[in-house]
Amino acid sequence: MNEQKKKRLRRLYFKTLAITLAVCIALMGAAYGVFLYLVGGLNRSEIDESNLSVNEQYGDNKIMNIALYGVDSRNHDYQGRSDAILIASVNGKTGKVKLISIARDTYVSVPGYYDTKINHAYAYGGPELAIQTLNENFGMNITDYVTVNFDSLAEVIDEMGGVMVDVTEAERQQVNAYLLSGEPLRETGYINLNGPQAVSYSRIRKIDSDSMRASRQREVLASLFEKAKEINPLEYPSYVRKFAPMVETSLSNEEILKIASVGLKGSDLVLEQAAFPNDYIASTGQTINGGWYYVYDLEQAKDMLQQYIYEDIPFEQYGVTEESIEKTE
Repeated sequence: MNEQKKKRLRRLYFKTLAITLAVCIALMGAAYGVFLYLVGGLNRSEIDESNLSVNEQYGDNKIMNIALYGVDSRNHDYQGRSDAILIASVNGKTGKVKLISIARDTYVSVPGYYDTKINHAYAYGGPELAIQTLNENFGMNITDYVTVNFDSLAEVIDEMGGVMVDVTEAERQQVNAYLLSGEPLRETGYINLNGPQAVSYSRIRKIDSDSMRASRQREVLASLFEKAKEINPLEYPSYVRKFAPMVETSLSNEEILKIASVGLKGSDLVLEQAAFPNDYIASTGQTINGGWYYVYDLEQAKDMLQQYIYEDIPFEQYGVTEESIEKTE
């Protein structure tokens, strides 16, 4: 092959490479444009991270912790006390999602105020103070949140075709007693609840306790999680566009894309659930200054939570050593 022919081939190679790169960049730009359109309906809220008391100990890892709040505002906004408080921990390496609920009656110190129920923080200072309260009392590094009004949650559940939960007769009666709209619930057992029924189910606590209420909330969210895993990826855009206006969040587009990349694992996604208080930490119900609270050792809870999230040690194995295992064998 002569030198002139070699030069022509090199020019052709670089020209082809340049065209290919240009096409890729154009496609990526178009894809990002579609993404911006889909999340354009989100209710965005900025928070000052310098006010969040972030624990920097676990800053450099693939785990993203997000505060999830459910508010029961009858004005269809995102204000008031947070009736549902959860931490969603998303592991980008393993594809594991951990959902930890904090009982709303947990006795904590709210920065700038006083010791009271943890759900008061959201009413006193919105998501910023609510996140700071979580970080200071549980040693977390949360910088973002997602808030859903319970009215919107009912719409989300209906769009997903309902949720499968196990309902007792006592729970069925409570669902109907506080059902705000729609058909009353007539069945018990493992059944499919529509949106209003599921929201009413999530609010139940008069027949047992606030921790059982939190357990019901996690059950509803776990069922939604399983439903989401079954969605055809081609349908994701339509669901994102529908649900975006129903939530308020501080998550940036880049952070949403990171979470979405984990979500693409589809059926390989794993959801684990935990809660405070639990059977592995001593807790009591106490009346303090006329109010009822869950009281437990927050230093122990902080240690349990950090080991659960970052070392993958379940609560039931907390404090269990190899020596203690050998003694029981």
